[in-house]
Amino acid sequence: MFERLGGTIDYCAHPAGVARVHPSADHLVVEVDPKLGPEHSLPEHCLQALLPTQYTGPDEDEAREPGGIAGVRLLGVDAAGLHLGLAGTDARVTIAGPDPKQWRAIVTQHRASCPGHDLLPLWDEPTMTPFESAYLAADPTWWEEQADHAWVASGLLRRIALFHTVTKPYSLKYWPHGLGWKFELRYEHDVPMDHEALLAHLTHSVWGMPLQATREHCVCKPCDCDKGAERNCWYTLDTGGGRCGEIGIHFRRARAGRDTDHEYERLVAAGADPKWLAQALPSHCQRSAA
Repeated sequence: MFERLGGTIDYCAHPAGVARVHPSADHLVVEVDPKLGPEHSLPEHCLQALLPTQYTGPDEDEAREPGGIAGVRLLGVDAAGLHLGLAGTDARVTIAGPDPKQWRAIVTQHRASCPGHDLLPLWDEPTMTPFESAYLAADPTWWEEQADHAWVASGLLRRIALFHTVTKPYSLKYWPHGLGWKFELRYEHDVPMDHEALLAHLTHSVWGMPLQATREHCVCKPCDCDKGAERNCWYTLDTGGGRCGEIGIHFRRARAGRDTDHEYERLVAAGADPKWLAQALPSHCQRSAA
């Protein structure tokens, strides 16, 4: 889920387009934003990125792995959202946001588009298909290693709001890096990067993850003696036993006077909260007020 939500695609109203997360012992509800940037639908992207398909066209390279995630199954749609499971397991995830009518229309549209792209939908199959099983069996060591480190992505998804509340970057991007993750947080020049507060929350002894933070490079200064130059800080989070599965976070604050009108317009079009925008992009809001 965390990888396929699309942390590198565009500006959303919330980090990675996740408005809220409701975890429980055996179930996770992820409420997504309606838009991916000003023009695209995040729920549509979710279905395309999560529901598995098999390519049946002439391109042999395309046919080697499934679209979406092998084994994910569509269990149904109701007022709570769109329910997904994983074949052969009790894993359950609900994606909330659109109402049932919208979800059904998105599923119908996605299903209808598959033949035109030489794709065979697999998400209705009751068990794992031979195609999916063969794909997973081709590199069992990799999937075992991924399973051993899945708690990292799971913990980040459950704490994704910290990137929107504890700190105020106007842009959050993330992507997988081996068995770990890379993050880039972009800030307007006059906005504090607050990386110490964010890292403290992520590694809190009770509510955080069992990780420790290491400062790789930090150029934060109490003065503006660098004449408003861009500032970059890098931190690494890991379990302390090596680099495998680490989280690298790049805090990047723009140079003084950089025009963020384009970013502001995209965030407004994506449905971002005006009160949050006033904190993340204060110079634009101040100019607008003037």
